[in-house]
Amino acid sequence: MKSLALLAILVLHATGLWSRLPDQTRHDLVNTGANTAAVAAPATATSPAPGRIGAIPIRAGTGPLLLDAAGAIAFDTSTNTVLYSKNPTAQRPIASVTKLVTSLVILSRHSPAESVTIPRLPAYGPEDERIGLVPGETYRLSSLIEATLVQSANDAADSLARWDAGTQVKFAAQMNAKMGEWGITGTRFSGPSGLQDADNYASAEALGKIAKLALANPLIRQTVGHTEATITSGAGRIINLETTNKLLASGQYYGIKTGYTLAAGECFVGLTRINGHEVITVVLGSSDRFGATTTLTNWIGHTWQWL
Repeated sequence: MKSLALLAILVLHATGLWSRLPDQTRHDLVNTGANTAAVAAPATATSPAPGRIGAIPIRAGTGPLLLDAAGAIAFDTSTNTVLYSKNPTAQRPIASVTKLVTSLVILSRHSPAESVTIPRLPAYGPEDERIGLVPGETYRLSSLIEATLVQSANDAADSLARWDAGTQVKFAAQMNAKMGEWGITGTRFSGPSGLQDADNYASAEALGKIAKLALANPLIRQTVGHTEATITSGAGRIINLETTNKLLASGQYYGIKTGYTLAAGECFVGLTRINGHEVITVVLGSSDRFGATTTLTNWIGHTWQWL
């Protein structure tokens, strides 16, 4: 009887009928199926580790979530099951989350070990994040990726773009072309840093796909988890970096990228593990991106089970 309950859950979930069941029926099936899974699949040396492909997310709770965000999405990376969404296809300015795409495009065209000579850079405002790169200095490409993703340095992102394409406009054209090549819609980029809101936007759904693609790159996955880092120029000048991602300090989040402008509001693409399963979250247009992300992941932990 219990094994039949588990089978029923899987079939109903796969056919889309699960959401049509009464709340109490779903609750009873999940409890029965979860008990079956615990009895039938005890932990052994050959059992799949938590979060590996094979565990299916099943919604077990029905509580609503009022999230402080204009757009949002969260999904299980193993199955791509959407665990939460709010205006997921609405296109919004994304500020420095843009730098994820900049890093992806650069690494699709160059080796992390290449040497980059800092080109002439644009003027920045007093509030624009930068690390004081000087034209003519040289750095490893991987170091500038680190400055771009960890401290969200606009001069690092612009340096990579101008070094690669000659101008930021030409690099933005490459960013848009790559989105088409990678099959990601709902985006438009006008520059590498995200400082310019005009014609620089993406949907939460598109950013989720971009984040998963970025995390498939070992350098990006490792870099976005750094709370601090140090880079050194070819001449020996040392620059210390500090992350803009305050959730890393909790030990429950492992990336990925922050963003903020007045037009975009607070934005955050996050990576966490919920009940042992890797989950990507996207929060756009929030007044408290870290609080909203924490609320979202806590809600998922109480609302979803993996069977």
